[in-house]
Amino acid sequence: MEVKLCRECRHSMPEPGSEWNLRCMNAEVNKRDPWALAGSKAHGSCARDERTRKWFSPCGMNGALWEAKQ
Repeated sequence: MEVKLCRECRHSMPEPGSEWNLRCMNAEVNKRDPWALAGSKAHGSCARDERTRKWFSPCGMNGALWEAKQ
């Protein structure tokens, strides 16, 4: 199994003001996150929270939606 790191995914970005924390900007991940949908600026979802979800998550621990940065 290949390890897919969020920091190497094209959908991740550092959180403004807390660059150590990554945000996931993938539309599939964010479509059910009220915080990501209702914010005045695009901040996405917490990448760590997404990766800790094991059941019924779009990306999850396996990084199913992971795409390499170009």
